[in-house]
Amino acid sequence: MLESRWRRRLGTGIAATAAILAIASTTLGAPAAEVVAPPACAGDGPPSASPRAAAWYRLDPVIDDGVRTGQRLEVGRIGGAAWSVALDPESFATGPFHGLVVMGTDDGRRSTVSVADLDRGCTTVIATSRDVIRRAVLAPDGATIYEFRVGRRDRADLGVWRRSPGSDDAQLVLEPIPADPAFGITWTTELAWSTDGQALVVTSCAEAACRIRVLDTATGRVQTVADPTLGGFVGLADERVVVRGACPGLPCPISAVDLRDGTTRVLADVAGLATLVTGEDGQNVIVHESDASGGVLQTVSLDGVAGETFAAPDGLRPLVTVHGSGADLPAGWLVLGPDGRLPALPGTDARAHHLADGQTLRLDEVLP
Repeated sequence: MLESRWRRRLGTGIAATAAILAIASTTLGAPAAEVVAPPACAGDGPPSASPRAAAWYRLDPVIDDGVRTGQRLEVGRIGGAAWSVALDPESFATGPFHGLVVMGTDDGRRSTVSVADLDRGCTTVIATSRDVIRRAVLAPDGATIYEFRVGRRDRADLGVWRRSPGSDDAQLVLEPIPADPAFGITWTTELAWSTDGQALVVTSCAEAACRIRVLDTATGRVQTVADPTLGGFVGLADERVVVRGACPGLPCPISAVDLRDGTTRVLADVAGLATLVTGEDGQNVIVHESDASGGVLQTVSLDGVAGETFAAPDGLRPLVTVHGSGADLPAGWLVLGPDGRLPALPGTDARAHHLADGQTLRLDEVLP
């Protein structure tokens, strides 16, 4: 069962439900706030992706006597309203994109996927399944949702499915990944989008090495990167898949695999946390720590040309979405937080760095 509590700043104009007890809390860049229940979105259809308020989220396990009993999702508008959602132990969050955050939870019998619309201040259920939906992402236009599923009894890979949000028209679009002894057992599968929103990236990782499949959502063409020396996904842009080496930890090399000819180019021999940033001019660069401890950041183009080096502000580190948090900012901004995550109560502890001029601001000072 999905349990959520809406948290907002006083005076935001969102109506409270009379039966819900209000308590005090803290929002991103905001003072103490009142907590009320989030309403369901009004209207017939699910929320659509369009220019709207930027959003942030953070997902954390809830541990009781060494056992994960659930997960807690903090999600809200940058500089504005936020809410806290209690999810089942098997749950996830993805995004944000144009103020929308996808959240999924499984109660042991059924998986439920919802979209939090931070601009409207409400949620909409967009998918349910008797299979376990382990991950789901909205297409950039908001018209389609892609789900990675596993079997309820044996957790066997059931492939990637596509449906219209709120409909029962799910279709299999990517078969389960076959077993490969060169990689071993697949432990995690992540879904992500290319920077142009045309390709869905499905990353299936064993202990360190990963296989990456790139699905062209317009044509159905699938390209696969399957090299046991390569690991986790960093980004996809300009027909280049940027990945880490298959390292057990950091530092680790970063490489770009060209989908056009299959060649691999090393972008950095040694790197800590890394992320892909699209500039205001449309140019894509990788920003990575020059070592495992952070402190100094380096930019590099997808062609391998090193750019500027600069100090990470206040000892913060580049935000990495696989660490369970994300923020939606305009092009050209790098998000930084402690240990590569947004703080549980971000406030002034998270920063945004403008690559073009080196300006560093609090997240709530950067408006889309």
